[in-house]
Formats: sequence, structure tokens, C-alpha cells
Amino acid sequence: MPPTLDRRALTAALASLLATAGTARASRDLAGVVPPMASAGIIARRRDGSSALQAVAGDAFGPAGVRPFAPDQPFRVASVSKMVAASVFLPLAARTGLDLDGDASGPVGFRLRHPAWPDRPITPRMLLSHTSGLRNGPSYPVPLGHRLAEAFEPGGRHDDNGGWFGPAEHAPGAWFTYADVNFALIAQIIERASGERFDLHMRRALFAPLGLDIGYNWSGVSQAKRDRATAAVHEPGGAPQVDGTVPPYPQTPFTRPADAPGLDAADYRVGDNGFVFSPQGGLRLSLSDMDLLARLYAAGGRWKGAQIIPRAALEAMQTRTWTYDPAAPNGETDNGLLQSYGLGCEAPVGRPGPGGDAVFGKGSDDWRGHFGDAYGWITGLFWNRRDGRTLVYALNGMPAMDRPKALTSSLTAPEEALIGQALHA
Repeated sequence: MPPTLDRRALTAALASLLATAGTARASRDLAGVVPPMASAGIIARRRDGSSALQAVAGDAFGPAGVRPFAPDQPFRVASVSKMVAASVFLPLAARTGLDLDGDASGPVGFRLRHPAWPDRPITPRMLLSHTSGLRNGPSYPVPLGHRLAEAFEPGGRHDDNGGWFGPAEHAPGAWFTYADVNFALIAQIIERASGERFDLHMRRALFAPLGLDIGYNWSGVSQAKRDRATAAVHEPGGAPQVDGTVPPYPQTPFTRPADAPGLDAADYRVGDNGFVFSPQGGLRLSLSDMDLLARLYAAGGRWKGAQIIPRAALEAMQTRTWTYDPAAPNGETDNGLLQSYGLGCEAPVGRPGPGGDAVFGKGSDDWRGHFGDAYGWITGLFWNRRDGRTLVYALNGMPAMDRPKALTSSLTAPEEALIGQALHA
């Protein structure tokens, strides 16, 4: 095992490593320099779209074995997936006349109510902003072949004795708690409004127009790209947490029920279960793909002369829907990292200090985007809405516990070092 470094040394080592990388590969053994990370990559662009910093370092672990990490290698991007889904949901809602402040029960296909607040509708806006009063229940995620409604119907197979709902004092619309289930419901609304499976609608509405070979739960991703998959690990050389194996094209992995392990995509009925294609975190894409998406968002949804996402939809995403009030707490901030949220989009307010969200230093409140954190991958996709700069990064090998802490925000130390390099490039 490599020697342990304290957090100051860890930050300095990673910053030094990436500072010398430029646009070339920095090192094949990031783990030996900065334990416990396996690999890191970052792409930052100036306001004119030119490259300010592109660097990759470390090893990728996947079906093809161990090899140097590269910008074109796909991985599970975690919760950045939610923001990408929101950027398709909002234009669909506008086209179909869906009221973001109306009752979500009709759009999801079943009665959706917090049992402590039966007369207060849960709305699509609440789902998008994590203010719905919902939580991830013990049955999370509801598997293929089961209806998502069974988690919310009293006596349903997955109702978990009300485990999908927060406490009564956290009324829908009044309290922020980040919960993946919100975006399973958003995906279900997408399916019912479009008549298409969530993964296929995302491909048609966004990925194909951009020429991106990406997809939720590998759906639609080519065999050539699957062959470059990078597994998530909690330490260099550790056991893969996800994507240690990848199904051959065009197969898609699912969470299947124990009583019906043979179910496949053909068995899924559109609009039944928004969890099936993992809208909350299952998007597979590469660092280069993240860079393209960040540039699209920074450009107001326009790419190569075409308006891919309506500017109004992106503006709605970026507008603060919920903001933490430290004088009268109105939500859970994930140790200070989440202090304001739009519609599927994080909106830092710039509170400084180790428990704050000034992750981009001075002017942090001009940045928008989303963080991801799952199975060892730590990711970020952000743009500056004032001047058009973009920044995307991915780190692999993050331990589940005892993470190295940043000195100036609620991030981890490696993230702080990466972002610091980008901002000073």
C-alpha cells in the first residue's frame, strides 16, 4: 500500500501533478502520488470556449483490464444524470402543457401524496427541486417488473410502511432533502408524456442531436465505447463497485426482482417504473462527453447552429427554487455542500469556509451545474452563467468513508485541488 498523506499534502500533491500535466498525460500511477485515488481527469474552458486546462492521470479499471485513464473512457457519472434528465424534461413539459406547479399525480399515473399532508399536492417543481417530502425507501430502487406506484400505495408491495416519506414536519414544498426517488418520478412523467421509454426519449431528444454515444444504463451505447468502460472503485486496484463487467451491445443491465431474474427490456411497460433506467445516476459517458454538455449549457442550449435545448428551459433550471436559511433551517445541506437548488441544477450561493459552498472561490454564485458521488466516482459538470467558462472533472477511487476534506469548502480535498487548478489555469 502507498504511504498515507495528510490532507494538506494530498491537496498539494494532486495540484502539483495536474499543474504539470498540461494537455498531456500526467502520470500512469496517480495512486502512488495521491492515495487513495485511482485516477483523475479535468477539462476547463475559457469564456471563448478555448481550452484552459485538460489533464488526465492514473489508471482505469474495467472489463479491458488496467490501462491509463483517458478522456474518452465512459463511466457512471452518478447524480450529474439528474441534471441531464431535467434538461430534457423541462422542454417536454413546455411542449405538452404540463403545469410544474400542478398535482403530479396525473402525470405519474397514480395518487402521489404525503400521508401527513393528504390535501397538499406534490408537484413536478417539488420533484425537480428535492422539496417534495419524499425519501428513498428501503425497497430502493423498485426493480424491473414492479410498478413504482407500489412504493406509494398503502399496502403496496414496496410501501415499506411509509418509508418513502419524510417526517410530518417536513411538509412538501417547505423542506429540501436530496432524494433519488424524485427523479424516478420525473423519468416516469417523461415516459407517460412522450409515450417513449425514458432511455429512448433521452437519446432522441438530446444525445442523438449532439452526436453523443452515451446512454442511461448503457442503453444505446456502442460496443466500441462499452469496450472502454471504466469501473468504479473505492481504492486503486480494489473490487469494482459497478461496471466491472458490461453487457454486450445492445443489452442493458437492470435491477431485477428475486422472483423474476429473467426479465429484460422487452418485459418493461412504458410509464410503469421510472427507476428502471436509473435516471438518478445511471448515465454512462466520458469526460469528453461531459465537456460537450457543459459547453451546450453554457451556450444557452445552442450547439453548431441548432437550438438543442430551449433557452427558457435552461434558464428555469438555473433559477433558484430553494435556498438554505441558516437562521430558520429549511433543509439538509449535505454538510454545507447543497445550499441552493434550481430545477435539477445546483446553484451555489458562495458561503465561504469548510462548511460552505464557495467551491469556485469568489464569484461561486455565478456557477451552475451538478456534482456526482457514487461507488467511488466523484464528478462535477459546471458552467459560469455570467462569463461562459466551463469545468468538468471526474475522480475515481474515493473511499466510502474517511474522505480527505477540503480546506475551503465542503468538497473533498482532491476535488478542491482539481477545481483550484482549473480556476487558475
